Amino acid sequence: MPSFYNNVRANTYKNVTYALNIALEGYFYNLLLENDSSRVIYSSTDFALVKRSSKEQWNNANLPFINYKVSNKEKDGNRNWNSFQAASQGVYIDELKSKINFIPISISYDSTYWTNRFEDYNYVSDLLLEQDSLETKFRFYLEYNGIEVPFIGIVSLSLDTSPQYSEMDWLEKNNMHSISINPTIQTFLPITKAASFGIPKTVIHEFYSNKATLIETDTLEIDEYAFIENYFT
Repeated sequence: MPSFYNNVRANTYKNVTYALNIALEGYFYNLLLENDSSRVIYSSTDFALVKRSSKEQWNNANLPFINYKVSNKEKDGNRNWNSFQAASQGVYIDELKSKINFIPISISYDSTYWTNRFEDYNYVSDLLLEQDSLETKFRFYLEYNGIEVPFIGIVSLSLDTSPQYSEMDWLEKNNMHSISINPTIQTFLPITKAASFGIPKTVIHEFYSNKATLIETDTLEIDEYAFIENYFT
């Protein structure tokens, strides 16, 4: 069923969340999963094991992997980026030679790392503790009139290296170890009404190419942006 909203149906909605999700996946698999994008799935922690195993019987070859899903969105964040001038009058962007209006937002995620090897748990927990001690940031891009505009994401982690789950029997039988990552990313939301502001086609195509063969869907009958919409819902 198509969206109720005209801007969403026409793909003119500036979906910062999808762009940030794609960048976060890259951050996860580059840092923690040896560049294997197939080991990151969009799912809440409660359903991650079921989704990872799909319809097949569980196999520890599915490990390690990371799940993540948006859990909250709110204005502002840890940094004091709020600016009435940026929201009402805009900020000049060199790449565009024009002003764009912005507001600061924070997007939080439910996210967990899973493994069956204790040495891998130790290695990844050390990496995450290091990341949590430093200022972690990455870039993602939105496109405006054919020009890619860089956005910054500042990452803060809410780590728990000994989380408790209701499916303990499954965890114990499969000798699993897990780490709650639960990042919050502070960034900016453009509030311009320009219809041409969106995720770059190059970013969409790369994500589609990485993920389409891993999802049970007829990829020949779905366009790349529609695939991303389905993936994140």
